[in-house]
Formats: sequence, structure tokens, C-alpha cells
Amino acid sequence: MSHEDRIYQRIGEFAVSFQWIENKLREIGWYILDPQRKEWPPSGLRNLFNEKLIDRVHQLFLDALPKCQLPSQLEADFRDSFASTANTLHELRRYRNRILHSAFIELKVGGELQGLLWSDSKIQVDEETGETLFDQEVLTPESFAKEMKMMASAAVFLNRAHLQLIHRYPSDVTQGQ
Repeated sequence: MSHEDRIYQRIGEFAVSFQWIENKLREIGWYILDPQRKEWPPSGLRNLFNEKLIDRVHQLFLDALPKCQLPSQLEADFRDSFASTANTLHELRRYRNRILHSAFIELKVGGELQGLLWSDSKIQVDEETGETLFDQEVLTPESFAKEMKMMASAAVFLNRAHLQLIHRYPSDVTQGQ
């Protein structure tokens, strides 16, 4: 596999992993809204964009948490961890938008591909000098390593939160959508 193919593969892995996180958020929210699965497939949360989905599920989780009757220290840990994870997810959301709504420029020399340049599609102007600013980065297969680790940590926590809900959230409770 070529260097550039590995970069495109990492972009795809990032996008698919992000979609998995979105789905896990919906699963958590759907469980809180309808733990008995009376409405299937669920319609709540379906039309929310990622930013609103993160905020809505975070709030649903905070409202549901006391009903799980966890020891107070564990409940506080879940509350703090979900807030931290929500902040991470917002950071990843902004990064995803920046990457997926950008230009990818192939750098060729003598007809051979030498590298791949990411360039933000939003052209900015320095307010003080009036100069055009470019946000660019030469990509490598390692370019997404930090964000993938952040996503992995968020995924582990969201799975933990979902599992706690399945085992501790009363099934006779329904939240307003």
C-alpha cells in the first residue's frame, strides 16, 4: 500500500469511527428515552446534527444518572467523565468538519506523487495586516493518531456508560423527548 493510500485509509478510518461514536450516542439516548423499546425503530434524536446530539444525550444522561442509584462517588465520576467526554466529542466534531470539508492537494514532482497536503477550504484574512492566511498540513499516515486515541477513549467511556444504563436504569422510566 502506498504512502498516500495509507493516508486516505486513515481519513476513512477516522470518518467511520466518528460515525460509530454518533451511533453509540444515539443508542444511549434511545435507551434513556425508551428503555423498554416500545417504539422501534426509535425516531427521537434521529434528526439532530452532531453538535446538538452530543448536548442532548449529555443532558439525558445527567437526568437519568440519579435514577440508576449508583454509589455517590461512582455517580459523580460518571457525571464528570460524561462532561469531559462531551467536551472531547465537540473537539473531535470540529476536527472532523475541518478535515472532511477541506481540500486535499496531491503534491507531484515529475509526474510522481510525493505527498498529500490538507488545506482548510475557508480562506481567512489577518485583521491586522490584511494578508491571506492558509491553514495547511502535509499529511502522513500518523496525522490522525492523536484524534483516533481521543476517539478510542471516548468510545470506551460511552460503552461503559451505556452498560451502566442497561444494568441500572429502571426500565419503567421514560423521559420526555
